[in-house]
Formats: sequence, structure tokens, C-alpha cells
Amino acid sequence: MSILNLVCTNSNTSAQISAIDNVASGAYNTFQGIVNVILPILIGVVLILGLFYGIQLAVKYAKAEEEEDKKKAKSSLINVIVGCLIAVVFIAVIMLVLNGGYIKSLFGDGVSTSFGK
Repeated sequence: MSILNLVCTNSNTSAQISAIDNVASGAYNTFQGIVNVILPILIGVVLILGLFYGIQLAVKYAKAEEEEDKKKAKSSLINVIVGCLIAVVFIAVIMLVLNGGYIKSLFGDGVSTSFGK
């Protein structure tokens, strides 16, 4: 059942609900299109920056002479790897939610004029 159907109790406003549903679907499709373009680019940027920063930290770790400097570089390198993984998982979840239709399922298959029948 559509959220719009739950909000509306009068069957005379089914045309208005249909119009609102069309606007919401159009806005959702536009948002989904933008996200489908931006997220793959964002994944690439995050991974490239993480890779460069990881290489920089690995060089810093290799050049470190004192044990404390090595521990700092190693800790930072682990943080970069974990941060990149979290970013990729976060972006993947967003893409799954948007492309899986979970948000669109909140709006149902359209507007029903039966209202509880």
C-alpha cells in the first residue's frame, strides 16, 4: 500500500494523489540518475586518494628509523586501509538501496482508489 494512500482518506482526491505520486517518482528517478553518475566517480576518487596516501605512509614507514615513528606510520596505514574499505562499503550500500528499489517500494505500485477495499 502506498504511503500516499495512507495519508489520504478521501477518494475524491485520487487525482491529486496521482499527481503527487508522479512528481515524487520523477524526483526519485532524477535523484537516482544523479547518484548513479556521481557514485562511481566518487568510488574512484576515494580509492585513488587512499592509494596515494597509503603509498606515502608506506614510504614513511620504510624510511622511519625510530620505533615510535614506525608505529605511527603503521597505525596511520591501517587507518587508511580501514577508512577506504568503510567508504567503499558505504557507497555500495547507498547504490544497493537506490538501485534495489527499496525506497521506491515505500510508494507502492501506484495510487489505488480502493482505500481499504
